[in-house]
Amino acid sequence: MKPKLFLIPVTLSDTNPKEVLPESVFKIIYSLDEFIVENIRSARRFLRKTGYTKDFDHEVTFYEIGKHHNSDEIIELLQIDTRTKSLGLLSETGVPCVADPGAGIVKIFHQHGFQVAPLVGPSSIILALMASGFNGQNFAFHGYLPIDRNDFKQKLKQLEKTIIQNNQTQIFIETPFRNNKLLDAIISNCSINLKLCIASNLTTSQEFIISRSISEWRENLPDLNKKPTVFLLYK
Repeated sequence: MKPKLFLIPVTLSDTNPKEVLPESVFKIIYSLDEFIVENIRSARRFLRKTGYTKDFDHEVTFYEIGKHHNSDEIIELLQIDTRTKSLGLLSETGVPCVADPGAGIVKIFHQHGFQVAPLVGPSSIILALMASGFNGQNFAFHGYLPIDRNDFKQKLKQLEKTIIQNNQTQIFIETPFRNNKLLDAIISNCSINLKLCIASNLTTSQEFIISRSISEWRENLPDLNKKPTVFLLYK
């Protein structure tokens, strides 16, 4: 049997991993000594917080893979064709491949007959949807909305139309330092009858999840600057 690629969840903040990850995840992490990562330094920091004790300099191999690597380079770097050991894929935060660039790596492992094993952990998108009170059976995640003002307005109109016609929750995110600007734009351009859920600092002691109509939000906007936040729109 071929070795596995384990998709390892990472905490959404500086939360103690043992507060949000099941024991089974730690057992798998401790068994591995090869990891695919976006940033070696942050990966090392997370692994140490899980209680990982292997020597990073002599016992562990990190493959730092970014968007600039093509499929052939990844196959050669990870020695896909001759690989005999399992390894783990770590995202920077949350679960790999959801609002995360790891999907291309997973695709390569599937193409070469490896078993891909997703592990249980926090996804800000799913947690926000769970807590929103919006439709959890029909939803769409859009990642980042357009920055251009006109494109942004057009996208919002499309989202509103989809919400009404398809009864579908619309989910999106923004770079934390642009959150307040995005929130102002939503409040200024969306119908006052739509509902907006703001889910911020999930799984932390500063967690903030509130669903209100656009008209209600206009009366009291929160400060979301530099706070990881998920935005959800619904009717």
